[in-house]
Amino acid sequence: MVNPARVVAEQFVRRSPMTLLVFGVVVSLADFALLYIVAAREGVLYINQGVGLLNNYGLFSTILGNAVFLYLAKKYYDGVCSIRESKAVVDIMPVGEALSTLTDMTRAEREYRLSLYLMIIIGALFWLVNVSYHIIGNPQVKWGHQVFDSTDHPLTFWVSRLHNLYTWLVILPLLAHVIIYSSVQLWRVIGRAARAGVLMYDLLNPDRRGGFAFVDKAAVAFNIVVAFVYLQIMLHVGTFKMNPEHIIIIVLLTLMAVLINKLFLGGIYATIKALRLEALNKVKERVYKDDQMSFEILKYCYEQRVSAASIVNFAINPGAIVVSGVIKLWPVIAKAFSLA
Repeated sequence: MVNPARVVAEQFVRRSPMTLLVFGVVVSLADFALLYIVAAREGVLYINQGVGLLNNYGLFSTILGNAVFLYLAKKYYDGVCSIRESKAVVDIMPVGEALSTLTDMTRAEREYRLSLYLMIIIGALFWLVNVSYHIIGNPQVKWGHQVFDSTDHPLTFWVSRLHNLYTWLVILPLLAHVIIYSSVQLWRVIGRAARAGVLMYDLLNPDRRGGFAFVDKAAVAFNIVVAFVYLQIMLHVGTFKMNPEHIIIIVLLTLMAVLINKLFLGGIYATIKALRLEALNKVKERVYKDDQMSFEILKYCYEQRVSAASIVNFAINPGAIVVSGVIKLWPVIAKAFSLA
């Protein structure tokens, strides 16, 4: 029997970020078009003393989020996996197994599918609670306004529930599943490689991050996702009012942001910093042996906290060597000019 969750996860791994972006944009445009058509038919594009479709800024942010979240999740996943191509890794063997495990995790294979199922169950519970408020409860009391997708407008009600179903049972569970597993495995990969001694801070790497620019790219993608979700929550609260589910989501999102940024990414950046200092110390020792003047220049750069790339470029720049030589030979040069 085909497992829809695993099919979605498999396609996520196989497709490129741009393919996922195009898919997300197309589905979101179709989603909005369908909502607009049924809302216009039932006359709820705007509602006096209420929230019509075009007054629901929280809904617009959700549609926009659905368009880009798969793309951002894939960029985060690819950023983690791009350690394979980094020159900071001297030997890929110690990290190859962990990266293969990450692929299995993301594809929801074996026991790793439980994480994705848990996210889907949580999303389904939120969806059912939302439906119950519309059918059993009083939406006007719950959200503080008349709403365009109440049961008084059946077409809009069901299309809006379909929108929420796609958001809470497909997009958000997959997004959380990918980000959590990718963060854990990136932390494990860096730690394992550092313990195995196969990581090296490449001072002259064109990425200006010693070969670790992939970590920065992954961190940027993650924080964009977090900022986007916070924006969605704030727009929903601004459109309606603060509800328990908003508080729960804010708490969970904050915990995830703190844990990933501080525990996982923070630990990774600490390892990178240690590798950078180790590489700089090696350069310092070589320069000290080769040229005392260049050592003094390097020491000055340390004290002024010049970037690693600037230190090395200045230390090995031919101009620095020429200046050093001129200083050493200046008495001879000056005497020669005076005789002339």
